[in-house]
Amino acid sequence: MQKKFYAFLSGGLLLLVQGATAQDSANTNLLNTVVVTATKFAKKQGETGKVVTVINREQLDRSMGKSVAQVLNEQVGLVIAGTNSNPGKNKEIYFRGATTNYTTILIDGVPINDASGLTGSNIDLRFLATDQIERIEILRGTQSTMYGADAIAGVINVITRKGGDKAISVSGNLGWGSNRTIKGTVGANGHVDNVDYNLSFTHLETDGISEAEDTLNTGKFDRDGYKQDAFTATVGIQASEKLRLKPFLIYSKFNSNYDGGGFTDGANNTKSDFVHTGLSGVYQLDKGQIQANYAFQRVNRAETSPFGVSHYDGRNWIADAFGNYDITDWLQVLAGVEYRKSQLLDTSLSPPNPAMHNTSPYAALFFRNLGGFNLELGGRYTLHSTYGNNFTYTINPSYLINDQVKVFATLATGFKAPTLSNLYGAYGANPNLEPEEATSYEGGVEVSVIKNKLDLRGVVFKRDIENVIFYNSMGEYVNLNEQKDNGFEIEATIKPAKSVQINAYYGFAEGKTRTVSSDGKDSTSSNVLYRRPKHSGGANISYEICKHLLISTNVRFNGDKTDLRFDPVTFASSPVNVKSFTLWDIYAEYRFSQKGRFYINFNNITDTKYNEIYGYGTLGFNVMAGISFSL
Repeated sequence: MQKKFYAFLSGGLLLLVQGATAQDSANTNLLNTVVVTATKFAKKQGETGKVVTVINREQLDRSMGKSVAQVLNEQVGLVIAGTNSNPGKNKEIYFRGATTNYTTILIDGVPINDASGLTGSNIDLRFLATDQIERIEILRGTQSTMYGADAIAGVINVITRKGGDKAISVSGNLGWGSNRTIKGTVGANGHVDNVDYNLSFTHLETDGISEAEDTLNTGKFDRDGYKQDAFTATVGIQASEKLRLKPFLIYSKFNSNYDGGGFTDGANNTKSDFVHTGLSGVYQLDKGQIQANYAFQRVNRAETSPFGVSHYDGRNWIADAFGNYDITDWLQVLAGVEYRKSQLLDTSLSPPNPAMHNTSPYAALFFRNLGGFNLELGGRYTLHSTYGNNFTYTINPSYLINDQVKVFATLATGFKAPTLSNLYGAYGANPNLEPEEATSYEGGVEVSVIKNKLDLRGVVFKRDIENVIFYNSMGEYVNLNEQKDNGFEIEATIKPAKSVQINAYYGFAEGKTRTVSSDGKDSTSSNVLYRRPKHSGGANISYEICKHLLISTNVRFNGDKTDLRFDPVTFASSPVNVKSFTLWDIYAEYRFSQKGRFYINFNNITDTKYNEIYGYGTLGFNVMAGISFSL
């Protein structure tokens, strides 16, 4: 049945290509959009076979009151468990069916990691403030050649706001909402001589809801409050005609109460802070540029529970230098070297304060505009302090027809080392773990036709991972034999009129795992990917009623999924079904001037009762309203 469906999908995409080439040949928005995440330098989407989604500032402005997790959760292929649970609930990223530790998150192109956590590969989304972001680029599929070991499922690049044109501009917003929620942002940006700057501070505070679900309606489960402060500072210095320097600092902290587990009230607390600071530099060449990034990151957590206070302190250092150059009109080259070091500060571990590091030279060739044909060939050689040498590669051809239709395919490999917590942490550590290795396949088509009114994209993907790291029933991290994931994604953007835009998507992802016993004879397999629905989709309709008034509505669907029921007596886990759900939101804004507006966001307007994670509550009908301005 699955093979028949893929054959049907491939045939449908082929018909779509044939029909689209007969349409108007004008350049359209999707394929001419310039992105930087796909290749580490500016490139039109029509010249790369990578699958990239851009969330621009206009879309973020229409998401006032929403968190970064909520914005990402409205994108195809991304399911973030805990998004609509209590604001303080941890957010788990499931990208194309992969677990949270297979997604790399960047800030302005620099990877950010959390050495203090179990995944060690991405930062807690709760640290990021939507109001401080200019745009988000989502790069799908295995990207280890460009972004290192952890980028097996995809990459999310958060691009922060930059300086303005005037000497000083002040902006801000203030919102109030359900559950005694208040959110405020104030910022200043400007440009003086050869220096530009952006400063921003955000405060969020809410009483929240009970993190654990009170299924018996006892009314005794207390609210679990959440409080966050986030500060961003970036400075751009045009040191010479060709050299630009950018020092940066991001500091974020939150204080969150949480419960004792699913269906279990509790009085636990987490205090966590995140520092990301460093320096970026870009030197312009006649036909390219050289860029260098250095960053230091620290995550410090203190968790208070009936078992006492636990402290976690993780640190990361990253240095990356690379350059791109146009050798000819049809050949571009990129080459660089990256160094990363991670350390977990804890003298009680064995060895105390464990650390590991790796050095990775990488390079790529880009053949472009060869009669519509484009090709990327890339490779990375990782010299790891614990796991020796590993090579990963990318082969990414694409073909552009009449500047309207792009057909593409990708073969890529990935490598992921166990984290410091996996190897040496206090819970279930196993120093004998092997690194995970992945191979992914992808193919599809993008279409932009009818004079910028219709954009379509269809993608089929398959991913195989060996030596998957798993936390078993004995409370220890072990390597599974393999995990195989596959699925497809369909996206459409329709602009029937200048004032109307419709975005719709559907994603399907499934997978299975297989474990072979130590003697190689017996094996067990499972067709379940926990907390990941096979089916998900959504649609957003935006209508600018007049110059001052805009309204949009968003519908999202998550299909049935399987989670785990934990028995507090036997400490065993057993599968449990979590039912599907559909959520409906409405957003409206009134622009009373070019620099000011009122907004209101109605979320879950049908007050749907549902679960994202078994045993944990979710927000019912809730409202966020406020005012936004710039001076």
